[in-house]
Amino acid sequence: MELLKKSRAFLLLFVTFFFWGSVYVGGKLISDDVPAPLLGCLRCFVASFPLMLMARKHFGVKIDRADWKYFAGVGVMGYFLTIFLIQLGISLTGASMASLVNSVTPVGVTIFAALHLKEKITPTKVLCLVLALVGTFVITTGATGQEMAGILVVLAAVVTWSVASVFMRQLTAKYPPILVTAYGMVISLIFHIPTGVAAAVQAGGTGLSSANILVVLYLGLVGSGLAQYTWTASLAELPASTCSLFYPLQPMFSALLGILLLNETFTPSFLVGLVLISADVILSTLETRKLAKQAQAGSDR
Repeated sequence: MELLKKSRAFLLLFVTFFFWGSVYVGGKLISDDVPAPLLGCLRCFVASFPLMLMARKHFGVKIDRADWKYFAGVGVMGYFLTIFLIQLGISLTGASMASLVNSVTPVGVTIFAALHLKEKITPTKVLCLVLALVGTFVITTGATGQEMAGILVVLAAVVTWSVASVFMRQLTAKYPPILVTAYGMVISLIFHIPTGVAAAVQAGGTGLSSANILVVLYLGLVGSGLAQYTWTASLAELPASTCSLFYPLQPMFSALLGILLLNETFTPSFLVGLVLISADVILSTLETRKLAKQAQAGSDR
């Protein structure tokens, strides 16, 4: 039975990262029709429904007044700015490129966790930072002006998500993770809705055809809502460090779907960057697992 549960969790991880990888391709498919701020708004609006549904059993949990600023930080930095910046980055560069650049997120989280939570920076984490920087440099080789702008925008999204992740670490130590996610998503709508409406007015319309509406529903219900459920279900069966080892699957799925649906192509620099950033994520995760075991051993003494 235990083996069956773990096998199911591994399958759910593949499904989760496929969903997350497909979000970049879906966003690129309609980026020429739907303005980035509006698409980010619609995605979060749709996603808020399944997330609130999954979090409903935790609505009775009392939130300390001092923690609301961190919930606001998750909503603004994590689900407003990050999603807006990623969608803007996708519109400027390819889906696979945006997804790959976003894969350096674990390094950003490590840096901000060290600054804000005083987590230890080890030699391995320094190596991870170097690998991420080198990988990012390699994939930008030969990028055009617009592609470079898209890469820089996605890197800005890495920063905002890293800051939000530090807030999430503080909150999930006290509150159910799905509740933190749901509240953060709803808070983000306070900012998404006016910027989305303004973008639609400026563009002279929403650009929402029947096909585009289906993509928006997929991004919200599947890419955010269902993916959050499968991720949470995986974390219930496997350690977070083990689940994080699957993170390199996201840009791989994005790249494969980009080839199939967007006619994107692999370049040698993209492949080298993929290897370097994947190595960075795996090393960072293994180091996290090692430190967690050391901390546990110290507390058991």
